[in-house]
Amino acid sequence: MSNYSTLAEPKLLLATQKICALLIKRGGYPHFVGGCVRDALLNIPVADFDVEVFGLTFDHIQKILIPEFNFTVQKCGLQNGTSFCIIKISGFNIDISVPRMETQIGPKHTDFHIQQLEKCDVAEAASRRDFTVNAIYFNVFSNEICDPHGGIRDLRDRILRNVSAKFSEDPLRVLRGMQFAARFGMVASDGVIELANELTPNELSPERVFCEWKKLIVFGVKLSMGLRFLKDCKWTQFFPEIDALIHCDQDPYHHPEGNVFEHTCLALDLYAADRTGSREDDLAVGFATLCHDFGKPQTATVDERGIHHYGHGAAGVLLLRKFLGSMRAPKRLISDVEVLVKHHMAVRDIFKKVSGREPALLRLANDVGRLDRLARLCKYDGNGRGGCWGPEQYEVEEAFWLEKTASKLGVLQSKPAPIILGRDLLALGLPPSPKFSETLSLCFEAQLDMKFSNHGEGVKFLKNILQLT
Repeated sequence: MSNYSTLAEPKLLLATQKICALLIKRGGYPHFVGGCVRDALLNIPVADFDVEVFGLTFDHIQKILIPEFNFTVQKCGLQNGTSFCIIKISGFNIDISVPRMETQIGPKHTDFHIQQLEKCDVAEAASRRDFTVNAIYFNVFSNEICDPHGGIRDLRDRILRNVSAKFSEDPLRVLRGMQFAARFGMVASDGVIELANELTPNELSPERVFCEWKKLIVFGVKLSMGLRFLKDCKWTQFFPEIDALIHCDQDPYHHPEGNVFEHTCLALDLYAADRTGSREDDLAVGFATLCHDFGKPQTATVDERGIHHYGHGAAGVLLLRKFLGSMRAPKRLISDVEVLVKHHMAVRDIFKKVSGREPALLRLANDVGRLDRLARLCKYDGNGRGGCWGPEQYEVEEAFWLEKTASKLGVLQSKPAPIILGRDLLALGLPPSPKFSETLSLCFEAQLDMKFSNHGEGVKFLKNILQLT
């Protein structure tokens, strides 16, 4: 496990090592556990450390750390007068805890009796964890791995296996499995699927649900595997907007991959391979890719020419609001996704025009605001097809045209800025009046119609409509 030195940010690793040295000096046996061990074994960057300390009480650990670190104590699972605490080191993604046993006493995720275990071994401590790949311990003192549940084997075989039947005590673990499947290319074991089939998300807080979907969108490498995990566990039924996609057929000529669910999976995988690194942009485009065809089941029609879904972009707006609103996603995110889904077919319609494409694109930019995001969605939508329509054969010409033309017009990342402003009316000697806004609106409409494209031409147009020479 010496590769921590190359996988973790130096300051984070140095702080973690210092904490462990202090605890070892006072008789503790700190172990890394969870994601930091799993990620190190996969040779991917380690962004945080979970440290579980054997041999010391929680109060003792606090006293050891007080002279050296600033930290907060987070109480978790408070329900019946007991709680479990986690030390969170200020300025670092480091959590410190002690072994504990959790016993479910009610239906909610907070309904647990929690008992700190002063004397237990790693196998017993690991038994409360969700998946075997998250139940691998690294003993910092002895520099040894302890893997009581075969997590390394499952990590190698890319299997998500539950540690025990206690998996059922927290239904959030199903959604965690969804994003783990997408992040690490894993498939669920029969045991996980069987247990998940008996669970529902009814008692989960919307915020916890959104957190897992957000991780799927932000970190997923193969997002299709996350959605298929959800389908295998029969959890798409709890997200009806997604479940409906499974049962919605598409025209086989244009979509040889099959139903809308399959198309969405392919589009999401293309998105995952093409993130920009901007968290805000990627969240908006990622969720838009997930939601872009929500309206197809409602708009499906069949005639002699095949299966059609006219108007499915606009039809999907209410459905995506319901989907994201049910998990209390940020209002700004919902708004950003909505505008992309609503207009994702507009680029194709504009591209097919014989004339007037650029003015139409300016108007689209005024409606959408971020055509660079829309171009990405169009690319994933167009390439998210199977068979002969795979990405290597199918280039989305309209998305390429959109990026090139919007850049030329200066509207790739922003709405068109009005050229004629109130000060131009004042400069012509006009006194302020309620008609200012009407005049400025006429000028902006003319600008969008490309009747002028610079300030000089705009002033000339203004004088003309005001009948000034």
